[in-house]
Amino acid sequence: DITNSNKPIVGIVPPSLLSCLRYNPKNLDTLVGGSCNGMISYYDLRKPNGPTGTCRPVECSAIEKSHHDPVSDVYWISSKTGHQCVSVSTDGQMLWWDTRKLEEPIDR
Repeated sequence: DITNSNKPIVGIVPPSLLSCLRYNPKNLDTLVGGSCNGMISYYDLRKPNGPTGTCRPVECSAIEKSHHDPVSDVYWISSKTGHQCVSVSTDGQMLWWDTRKLEEPIDR
């Protein structure tokens, strides 16, 4: 809201403290976040699923298939579907994800 920039439109409720968050350049209603516990979470702001004015993740990566250290950054990949992203961490891994199925990375 341009007239009231101090009032959030929606609040993000992550499963763990977020260390990074990125909007999808193909769809500004979707975001991907990286957590301090190594998990990746996907949010769709069109589908608020928490208490009024909040959005919980639509999909989260499994902790055992995620990074072992905090996620340093996440990037959306230019793809046909607009659902692929990559995450990096100080654990030395770069993991490729499809946000429609975050149970495990599609590539390491």
